[in-house]
Amino acid sequence: MIKFIGKIIGILIVFLIMGAPLRAQNMNNAKINQYSDQQIMQLWQQAAESGLSESDAMKLLVKKGLKPSEVGQFKKRLVGLQTANKSKFSKSSLIQDTTGFMRDSTWVLEVPELKKLSNRYGYDFFSSPNISFEPNLRIATPKTYVLGPDDQLNITLTGLNETEILARVSPDGNINIPYVGLVNINGLTIEKARERIFSKMAKSYPALKTNQTHLSITLNSYRTVRVTIIGEAERPGAYQISALSSIFNALYTSGGPTENGSLRDIRLMRNNKQIASIDLYEFLQTGKMPEDIRLEDQDVIVYPPYFKRVEFSGQVKRPAIYELKQNETLAQALAFAGGFNDLAFTDRLKVVQRNGREKTYKDIESNVFANYLPMQADSIYAEKQLPLFENKVSINGAVYRPGDYGFTKGLSLAAVIKKADGLRIDAFMARATVKRLTANRERQMLSVDLNKVMAGNDFILEREDSVQIYAKQDLEEVQYINIEGHVRTPGRMVFREGMQIQDVIAMSGGFMKDAAYHRVELSRIKKSRTDSLENQLVDIIKLELDSNLSSNDNQFKLQAQDYIYVPRLLNSVFLGDIKVSGEVLFPGNYAIEKRNETIENILQRAGGLTKFGSLKDLQVYRKGVLIGVNLNENNSRDLSLPLLPGDSLFISRNDPFVEITGAVYSPQITRYESSSFKSYISAAGGLKNRASLAKAYIQYGNGINKKQKRFLFLRFYPTVTPGSKIIVPEVPEGQKGLSIAELSAITTIVSALVSMAAILKL
Repeated sequence: MIKFIGKIIGILIVFLIMGAPLRAQNMNNAKINQYSDQQIMQLWQQAAESGLSESDAMKLLVKKGLKPSEVGQFKKRLVGLQTANKSKFSKSSLIQDTTGFMRDSTWVLEVPELKKLSNRYGYDFFSSPNISFEPNLRIATPKTYVLGPDDQLNITLTGLNETEILARVSPDGNINIPYVGLVNINGLTIEKARERIFSKMAKSYPALKTNQTHLSITLNSYRTVRVTIIGEAERPGAYQISALSSIFNALYTSGGPTENGSLRDIRLMRNNKQIASIDLYEFLQTGKMPEDIRLEDQDVIVYPPYFKRVEFSGQVKRPAIYELKQNETLAQALAFAGGFNDLAFTDRLKVVQRNGREKTYKDIESNVFANYLPMQADSIYAEKQLPLFENKVSINGAVYRPGDYGFTKGLSLAAVIKKADGLRIDAFMARATVKRLTANRERQMLSVDLNKVMAGNDFILEREDSVQIYAKQDLEEVQYINIEGHVRTPGRMVFREGMQIQDVIAMSGGFMKDAAYHRVELSRIKKSRTDSLENQLVDIIKLELDSNLSSNDNQFKLQAQDYIYVPRLLNSVFLGDIKVSGEVLFPGNYAIEKRNETIENILQRAGGLTKFGSLKDLQVYRKGVLIGVNLNENNSRDLSLPLLPGDSLFISRNDPFVEITGAVYSPQITRYESSSFKSYISAAGGLKNRASLAKAYIQYGNGINKKQKRFLFLRFYPTVTPGSKIIVPEVPEGQKGLSIAELSAITTIVSALVSMAAILKL
């Protein structure tokens, strides 16, 4: 057991140390199709070198922000790269079972969940898994960066000497350079380290001094430092993070503070001393980063509890709970909330304050916002501006410029009408209405005669009055005329006094080519005012028009609600067509020439049958359904069958064969030799065990089916003809023995025999 625990701890240490490059890679919002092949391989090889299994490596990528929708694309790219460039993968990074790797879905357990959104300002910033403050490892190494154990340098010589060396700093601060030996760089900045390495390598590479060889030193991978996060942190504990990390990187790694933690006083402790206090509100409010202090090994970050919070609600731009420092005023709290919104009453704020066992209600005027200090747990509310106007009246309806106008004491209705550019011609002068709110906010409606107002007997308005001027057409029912049938644009149109039939025809686009304009029908509702129930409610008027709209009836005057119908010419219509296919000389679609077009007529127009055609096997279809047509030698009356548009004819080929199919041992197509039904059953090897001879039937070439008939013990089988198809069905597996019909027939026969025997005996 102890060995097992030790092995687990060893794997974790390898993961923390060697897996640092992969953990540092930011996969938030990553699009795999934007990654190069080299980047895909590098990500995978970093995971493989840290000793992770294929499944654990995928979990780590998802945990670092790779979206679930991108996992499949990443796997496909990786497997495709391994298939095409297997030699570029190290032995440890090769995927042994690519099928299992593609099917593995254990990474789903690592998909991060959103934290519940908080009404406390700033805490939602830490709730999204797609935001990270991880350090950017793709930037140039800062000149002030101090080298230490586990940093890896990339030393490159170019020019007369060409070489590239990867050298990791050992725990004692040395790097081992071939042909040079150990060089101690612990505690040096990257610039100082370059100077020392240059002086050491110049002894083995003299061309460095003459500038024939150039030295380049970059930091290939960074060491990790250990930082402890305590206090009101969402995930307190010790963290291994990159040496390039700042305090903001660590804050996000720990998940931010709990709801009791402070965002205004986050403390950084180093060597038992506080060296910084971070206020995140400056960043959240303005986007400006406070002093971003780089972390060192064994630093401690403390989230203390919050000092004071107030709640802002109502008409502010950002309602929430805000944390305040000791001396911050109501004006600063209002600024945190984004200030008043467009609907706010800005002269004061309402504050509910806890005072022992009770609450105190306060009105804080705007002139003391900058001096008032809120207390812990204050509730601050911004009221909404009431929708009142000090100097407004409105006028709507039949004026040229309806809308709102400024009010002055003694303003008259005539003056407002003048401001609105006067009354329209269609204004209804007998009455206008004025809606008014009294001093106690009660609603009133007043009526005004505009004729008197315009004659000088004016009407005095009050603040917030609303005047409605009616138009004449608003008080009248709109009447219509309908025209349907064979005109180009049928439909409904507004009736106007004096409208004639020729006006309506013209407005509807004129007659269509097949319009029967010599018999236009007009339906007019009878204007009866009697109280008795009448039978005839509509008068029908026949109008004889012409195409030029110049006949006498063209001047016929219309009335409201008239209905006009223009019929179609009786014989101006395409009847449709008939499709002919199969063994005819000229197959195709033939237009119906006359209303009583027959099969014989269509076949004649198609050139008749070819020498291979079989008239007795003619098939006629109507809407996809076979019509039973029997055209044998003794019956040709079906040739005079009238056809309908859309019918189709099919002439089958004169086939000298018979097909036997179904529950026989040898289904086959055999040459026609006999009209005997059973002879063909025998030729097909006979019936199978589950065959039903009683239900066997023949399908003739014309599509008609025919089954056997029976009388007592006798069976009469249908006659077989050339081109027939004999079908022997199979009894379903669940149905055994004789059918109900067969049992009924046998019972009838037995009863008859018993009766005959009794008669003979008597």
